[in-house]
Amino acid sequence: MATGQFPTGTHTNTTLASVVGLLWSKKVNNFYRDVLKAASFFTDLSADFAAGAKSVYVPNVTQMTAYAKTTGAVVTLNQTTDTKVTLTLDTWYECSFAIEDKEADQILKQYSYMEMQMKNVAYSCAAAYEDAILALFTGFSQTVGTSAAALADSNIRRAIQYLDEAECPAEDRAFFLSPKMVWGDLMASTTPYSSFYYSPTSDPIMKGHIGHLRGIPVIMSERIGTVAGSEKGALVHKDAIVHASSGIRVQSNYIPQYLSTIVTADVRFGVVENRDTSGVWIKTATA
Repeated sequence: MATGQFPTGTHTNTTLASVVGLLWSKKVNNFYRDVLKAASFFTDLSADFAAGAKSVYVPNVTQMTAYAKTTGAVVTLNQTTDTKVTLTLDTWYECSFAIEDKEADQILKQYSYMEMQMKNVAYSCAAAYEDAILALFTGFSQTVGTSAAALADSNIRRAIQYLDEAECPAEDRAFFLSPKMVWGDLMASTTPYSSFYYSPTSDPIMKGHIGHLRGIPVIMSERIGTVAGSEKGALVHKDAIVHASSGIRVQSNYIPQYLSTIVTADVRFGVVENRDTSGVWIKTATA
C-alpha cells in the first residue's frame, strides 16, 4: 500500500460529470395550500343564479314599531321603507398553463404532472374567491382593537357585545383570526384565555376550526392578511356576507397550431357585505 502524501489530480465531480448518475426523486414538493374556509362558512347564494342572472337582490325588511292601543281608538299604521342588498356575479378569474408536445413527452410519467397542475390552477382560482370574501372584513363599520397593539381580551368582549346589541343570533357566529392573532396574541398573552380551548369539530362547514373563544368557534386562516398596518380578523355571523359563484371550471384543450395542450381553470363570483351589524373588524398589530 502506498504511503505518504495524498495524491493530487484525483477525479472530481466535474471530471466525472459524464458518468455520474443524477436521479429525480419520486417525491414532488408541490406548493403548500391552505384549507379554504370563508366560502364554506358564509351564506352561499349560488343556487339563486342557476337559472341565469347577473345580479340577485336580497331584500332588507325593516322592523315595525308597536304602539300602545287605547280602547275605541284606531290603530297606528306602520309605513316602512325596505331596502335591498345587490349581489352581482361580476368578478372573473382564470389560471392557465400550456405544455407543448415535446416537453410533455419528456416529463417523467411518475409525476402525473398534468393532473397535479390541473388541481393547482383550480386551487388558485378558488383562493382568489376566498380572498375576495376575506377582504370584506375591513368594510365593517364596527371595529375593535388597534394596529398598535396585540389582541386583548377587552377586544374580544367588545366584539361580542357589538353583535349582542344588534340582536344578532348567537348561533352561526365565528371568529376569523390569523395565525399571528392566535399564536402571537392569544397564546402569548398574560391574560388567561381560559375560555379558549381546542375542540375540533366534525362539521364540514367549520373547516379550519381550531377551538372556541368564549364559546364561539375560532377559524384560523393563513389567508387573512393585513391592511393599513393592521391584521384583518373578524367576529362574524354567517349572514354578515353573502356570496355566489359559477363553480370552479377546469378545461383542457389541444391546440394543433401550437402542438400544445392548454389547461385553464376559471371562476365567476360575487361577494358583498349583507348585514353590517353582524360583523366586527378586529384590528391588531401585525408583529
